[in-house]
Amino acid sequence: MRRRAKAGLIATATAALCVQVVPLAEANTAPKSDAVPVGLAEFYAQRPAWGPCPRPPVPPRRSPDASASALPRAGSASPAVECTTVRVPLDYRRPDGPRETVELSRRLASDQPNRLGVLVEVPGGPGGQGIYAPEDPAYEALSTRYDIIGYNPRGVGQSQPLLCEGTSVQVSGRTRFTDAQMRAYTEEFRRRDQQCERADGARRPYFTTANNARDLDIVRAVLGERQLNLMGKSYGTYVTAVYGTLFPKRLNRNVLDSAIHPQWIWREAWKQQAIAQRRTADAWMTWVAERNGIYGLGTTRSQVRTTIERTRAKLEQRPIDQGDFVYDGTEFDGLVGATNEVAYWDFFAATASRLRQQVETPSDVPGDLGRALALQQEIQADPPPTSNGVWEAVNCEAEWPADLKVYYADMRYFSEHFPYGWGASAVSPRECTFGSVERVEPLVKLRRSGYPTGLVVQEEFDPQTPYEGGRAMADLLGHRLLSVPRDGYHVVHGTNACVDAAIDDYLLNGKLPKRGAECEGTPVPEVPTDGSARVGEGDRPSLDEQTTLLSGRIPRPLQAGGRAPS
Repeated sequence: MRRRAKAGLIATATAALCVQVVPLAEANTAPKSDAVPVGLAEFYAQRPAWGPCPRPPVPPRRSPDASASALPRAGSASPAVECTTVRVPLDYRRPDGPRETVELSRRLASDQPNRLGVLVEVPGGPGGQGIYAPEDPAYEALSTRYDIIGYNPRGVGQSQPLLCEGTSVQVSGRTRFTDAQMRAYTEEFRRRDQQCERADGARRPYFTTANNARDLDIVRAVLGERQLNLMGKSYGTYVTAVYGTLFPKRLNRNVLDSAIHPQWIWREAWKQQAIAQRRTADAWMTWVAERNGIYGLGTTRSQVRTTIERTRAKLEQRPIDQGDFVYDGTEFDGLVGATNEVAYWDFFAATASRLRQQVETPSDVPGDLGRALALQQEIQADPPPTSNGVWEAVNCEAEWPADLKVYYADMRYFSEHFPYGWGASAVSPRECTFGSVERVEPLVKLRRSGYPTGLVVQEEFDPQTPYEGGRAMADLLGHRLLSVPRDGYHVVHGTNACVDAAIDDYLLNGKLPKRGAECEGTPVPEVPTDGSARVGEGDRPSLDEQTTLLSGRIPRPLQAGGRAPS
């Protein structure tokens, strides 16, 4: 992505000061019936020019158990999928001012006589892409009766990206901080905020969830639809809930997959991720303690944690230098924090056991351990020199503390009590701390009145959108909650056959699961407990065999210190 010149944008924004201004109260009010909001007629009257899609550089996210042959190959956009762009106002209070671009893709329903409408995937992030949805095999059953619509929100994609200079500060985050490190990390965020301001500061205040919802209603009109059916994923669940609040008559069936907690916007959402990671790490430590004969890390959860902490301290004092990377205490905290992936519990435990042996009797790192540690490094792609700034901008729609003492107190506490996964980075200052992004309107107060009951799907061990969020969103909106105990993959659609069947039944037939319904999650590895009939160490895959099996399939949350995506 290239840095976008600001000169034309600033000139256009200046001219916009003389145009019609829509009162903010009116902009926040749900339109009556099919009325076009004041000043937006030209946007609602757009007619899309569908054509061939650009070749996708990245395939859709899939389950680690999905067949590679089921994925669309990079650079092979299906001819059945068409693409277009739609223009929306940068600032809905000044609709004659600067414009933004929303990118759309679609695959028409194969059974047009029995077509139910359009189904729009609302992607996560903030800043995630949904443009590849029509090629996702998870929509196979739904694509018979729905036009599947992919959607890149404003600022996302290639046509008009919101940019920040440099790279995300959070890739250099730590799980535990000294006071000096906290101050240095804060200054990194201050510089990052200034970089985002230099790149696209005039646009940043208008990247909000409410504006994303308003953009979706223009998309609805452009598609010629009376109502939308929405598949919100992660952050997209919040966008979907805001859309239903602002445009209740225009939302039909809706799925909230891995829901954001409606009261955690936004700093609290990132704090709760580290809390969820500690809770899952405790569950893993309990499981490990029941298998001390295999792993040798302790017979109780407390003993396992003591061993983990001792190993971590030694790694911090003497990191493992592998040449291409250095494995230290923060990296090890990331391993422990990744235990939301229950399918990999044996791999994590075996790696921790080998690390304990390595730090207690330092020597050349065995090849199998080195390869297991390298697996964490391989999943972290080098960020571009100029990166998408949507995540940073949307976070600033909510109020953040200005007093650095608040953050430092939290960072000290989390360094001690919630150090795994994101650890204390989850409560550090962010770009929004420094007040450069103007808050142009209050957050939308969520409610459901006038649109059908939706379906919320939530996993117990999800670290990015903790389970409490799905339960709270379902309670607030009166939606039906479908739980997946034990799993923590984040975004369930396309990874769990039971969940997919429930989603398909709801969207195709309007049938919701029973109250309290659950779908079975991923099985915990079959490793015998102490005192049980043992199958023997030789019957378990070796560390090298597990590393080879999992290589390239462990998702990004394993990497500590990076941005906590949702």
